[in-house]
Amino acid sequence: MSIFVDFVQWSPLASIIIFAFVITFILTFLYKKLINKKKMDELKEKQKEAKEKIKEYKGNPEKMAEIQKEMMEASMQSMKLTLKPMLITFLPLLLIFYGLKILYMDAVKVGNIIEWGTNLPIIGNGAGWLLCYIVFGFVFSLILRKLFKI
Repeated sequence: MSIFVDFVQWSPLASIIIFAFVITFILTFLYKKLINKKKMDELKEKQKEAKEKIKEYKGNPEKMAEIQKEMMEASMQSMKLTLKPMLITFLPLLLIFYGLKILYMDAVKVGNIIEWGTNLPIIGNGAGWLLCYIVFGFVFSLILRKLFKI
């Protein structure tokens, strides 16, 4: 634990960026390994084709309803595929967030990592560890999903 405390004390901003990258990398890697990419691509293609068909049959409500039913089935199947990786990573992610909270708020007492001077509604006058993690995690997620072709 003292290694992490020293690491956060060295640079709270650099440490949360590194934590966000490592956690996001692991989650993205697990997602790629746990999801059936071939099936997911098929479902996306099915939904794309259904959207095109809907444009063709705008004047025919019965045919549109049939196509929308197909789209709903495809989206339900894709949701089932993405649910497995989400459930597997949910509990460990909660534990990691709890550990980061203890590290940044209790052990090191960092406060705001980034200050912006103005007191904004809801957010306040700076970004703490959680807001920084969310922002950097989102950015890293976009980049890693492109790299892993997810």
